[in-house]
Amino acid sequence: MLRKMASDILPIVNPSLQVKTQVFGETLHTLRTLIRKYKEQIGGVDDVCVISGGLQQYLIKKDYNMRRVEESVDTNNDRRTSITFSDLPVNAKLNIFSTLDAIQLCKIARVNKEWYNLTSDNILWSGLLQRDICNWNMISHRTNPGLYKEAESEWSNKEIYLHCSPQTSHLMHEENSLFRSFTSMIRSFLPKKTPKIAMFGPGLESGTLKIVPLILNNSDMLKTVGVAPGEFSGVGAGFYLKIPKGQIFQLSVLYSASSKVRKTRRKRLENNNLLELVSNEDGEQVVELKPAVRACCCAMDAFIYVVDSTIGRDFEKEDYDELMAVVNERWSAPHVPLLILSCTPTNQQQRIPCVNVVEALKLSSLNRPWQVHDVDVDTLNGVIPSIEWLIEQSQRQ
Repeated sequence: MLRKMASDILPIVNPSLQVKTQVFGETLHTLRTLIRKYKEQIGGVDDVCVISGGLQQYLIKKDYNMRRVEESVDTNNDRRTSITFSDLPVNAKLNIFSTLDAIQLCKIARVNKEWYNLTSDNILWSGLLQRDICNWNMISHRTNPGLYKEAESEWSNKEIYLHCSPQTSHLMHEENSLFRSFTSMIRSFLPKKTPKIAMFGPGLESGTLKIVPLILNNSDMLKTVGVAPGEFSGVGAGFYLKIPKGQIFQLSVLYSASSKVRKTRRKRLENNNLLELVSNEDGEQVVELKPAVRACCCAMDAFIYVVDSTIGRDFEKEDYDELMAVVNERWSAPHVPLLILSCTPTNQQQRIPCVNVVEALKLSSLNRPWQVHDVDVDTLNGVIPSIEWLIEQSQRQ
């Protein structure tokens, strides 16, 4: 009552005290609110009095509780960041391994048994095969993944990849270099004839036609050591070339027509010096070699088929018909090897992958050794290793 009377009288006696009274009231309200929170925190009683030091204890306790909450959050964060690779689910581990290449997977397979089993997963290597096969610069009759799929081989995807990949197969050959050197030495004592190789194909008449003059005039890679006359009505003339390893071979270039005719005709079968359309027993029109060319092919030890694999260039049925006509088993024995030079004018141009060339030319159906090799015409990159393979195959007859 006295407090109320004082609060009513003081502003009248001294109006300047009205502001001080208002500030005092606000301070008192804040203090009461703080006391109420204190009582709620410590389970206080209805008594409004505050024991000495209680407010300080309340503030200390509140700060302590806040620090405990912060420490708990930090501990949970530490637990989350301390998760190891072993704690991850199998799918997550396989997803991480899928970002590695074949050689890296083979290396980490030695870490422990778990990693060995994970890096041998069949689905993992299937995805790796689909991802990398378009980047392979060489596929052969022995390293064609599609052949193992068609034959339903018992090999795992890992075994197929390591056997077919040019990179991994090269490393495997290096490990067996001692044995290969020994077999090469034995073969060197055997008598060998100079292999005759015939080069033909639509790539000799498109944007990659410069490959022939570049091969004949590049003395750093292939040295011309002689001229070979034509034996079959002028067909089969060529040059004797020597590769860096010392082997000599005869190269005969089979053009389908003269340069003037090639510029004016619309289809390869028109005015073609190599091929002709004949009727088979069923009356169907099929592509076959002309007699002089047929005799020449019978005398050849190997074939080089040149295709233009620049992106945007589609393979036509005539390309396949020409290839099948030349390597027909009636004119060349099944052991005669075939080399497909998949060419682009320069290494700056995008190319059709080797695996697509294999599918377009249906090479899996051939019953003879074959290889598809990427070649850059301007630098002749890929020519020497592919010709070395061809010579080696031809001398195994």
